[in-house]
Amino acid sequence: MRAAALHENRFAAYARYALGEILLVVVGILIALQINNWNEERIDRRQIREYALNLTADIQQDLQWITPVQLQIERLIYQANAFAEYARARPFETVDNAEVYFLTRELDYRPYAWNRAAMEQLKSSGALRQITNQELVDKISAYDALTHHLDQDYVNDLALLSPIRQLTLRICDANYPERIAIANWMDAREDQDSIAGYLPFRDSTLFQQIKASSLPLLSTNPGDMRLLANQMIDLADAIDPRVSSELPRLRTLGSEVVSMIKAEYGLAN
Repeated sequence: MRAAALHENRFAAYARYALGEILLVVVGILIALQINNWNEERIDRRQIREYALNLTADIQQDLQWITPVQLQIERLIYQANAFAEYARARPFETVDNAEVYFLTRELDYRPYAWNRAAMEQLKSSGALRQITNQELVDKISAYDALTHHLDQDYVNDLALLSPIRQLTLRICDANYPERIAIANWMDAREDQDSIAGYLPFRDSTLFQQIKASSLPLLSTNPGDMRLLANQMIDLADAIDPRVSSELPRLRTLGSEVVSMIKAEYGLAN
């Protein structure tokens, strides 16, 4: 009996010792996991902050680069409306080829050039989901979505511009000897993208020269002018939202995202 009791006591002591060892191992593992989680969270926060810093730089550059695009769109709208008004205001027999040339020069605008590297890092790494400020996440997503929407707008606008260019080539004789000098004159102006940079060409010596040459229109069909005027009106109506709502909204969203990131991550203004 005494031997059996001694054996039971030794087994109980061993069991307590083994259980204690197991508990120590479990606690050690839990502590190690917690430390690892803390380290990962610290690394994630640092990585997210780095992505956020890069995103603010990208957005700020985007907002600078869309300025010449907006100026070109505004000029294109002006040209389209001015051409429609010019065609409406006079009989076909009095239409001046030089005026048509002036109103239909460079009917386009440059494509957008977004800086998407930081945005793609945020999305592909999953860091965007780890930003705790949901309002900030929503605004970042809205900004990204609007840039893609504007890219699609650009494709649609090119589709509208293509037949206009083709019809312009059929109507207007652009084969002026001064055309290279005209391009150089435009390129030399700092405000060449804007309406203010475009309008003075009509008062230039170069324009007076091409007007004096009296080149006739290529088309003798009044219907071509009316069709071009209609296409110009459609173009102006289609692209007006770029400057009246979409690009202003992009500027607002971009500025809000930059301000919120700086506030959230303590970045210097």
